[in-house]
Amino acid sequence: GGTIEVELLGENNPGRSFIGVAFHIQDDETFEAVYFRPFNFVATEQIRRDHMVQYIHHPEYTWSKLREERTGQFENEIPSAPDPGDWFKATIVVSQKHVEVYVEDSSEPVLKVERLSSINRGKIGLWVGNGSSGRFRNLVLE
Repeated sequence: GGTIEVELLGENNPGRSFIGVAFHIQDDETFEAVYFRPFNFVATEQIRRDHMVQYIHHPEYTWSKLREERTGQFENEIPSAPDPGDWFKATIVVSQKHVEVYVEDSSEPVLKVERLSSINRGKIGLWVGNGSSGRFRNLVLE
């Protein structure tokens, strides 16, 4: 377990900006990750707002499998979502059983999920999806 804190900069580019952090990386195919869809930070449709932040465990639990089989359990809206074209801070707290995600200085997690893996070791990486661009700064591991 531990805490990952990082500032991220994605884009307000629907379907083309996915940015986050992977952890417990075993290889290119096997890892857990928390990522954001900044373009949904300003979405007006509730269904898109519900998809602002996501937890996944590849290769078994992709976003599409989780959305289809366990709708709404591993993604969530961010109250007072940041500007999608500006830097924002994410804090990811990983324990034996849970992952909690905080955005900016939120006192309550914007996402709290039961982990889909029991692996507790591996690498940490900066993660972008679907050919997205992304910038990262001020990475702190505790």
